Amino acid sequence: MTIITTAYAVDPSVTRRQRIEQRIASRAVSALLNAGYILAVSMGDEGKQPKTRKKTEIMRDLGECDEDRVMVYNPDKTPNGWVHLVYGNDNGETVICDYTTNLEPQLAAVNAYAETLV
Repeated sequence: MTIITTAYAVDPSVTRRQRIEQRIASRAVSALLNAGYILAVSMGDEGKQPKTRKKTEIMRDLGECDEDRVMVYNPDKTPNGWVHLVYGNDNGETVICDYTTNLEPQLAAVNAYAETLV
């Protein structure tokens, strides 16, 4: 996940928000991978990245656009749901904008963590 800290002067609050977004997204990705899911990042108009269980690949692809949709697949690669991430809102704690309700058990702890950052 890209955090812009060079190339031009960045307001420290922007860097803080980006770091919070990164921590929450990282926890969400870990929770889904630990539950056995396969993930792919849909990057807006740029298409969908390959399905993978490698956290480093998922995190590398996140944050390249203003929003991402993490597509969630069962171990047999059938679709299971998605998580919609939107960057730049509030202080970063609302980066998880929406998700399919079947993923609530896996994301409950991540949501609770995000609530502590408000």
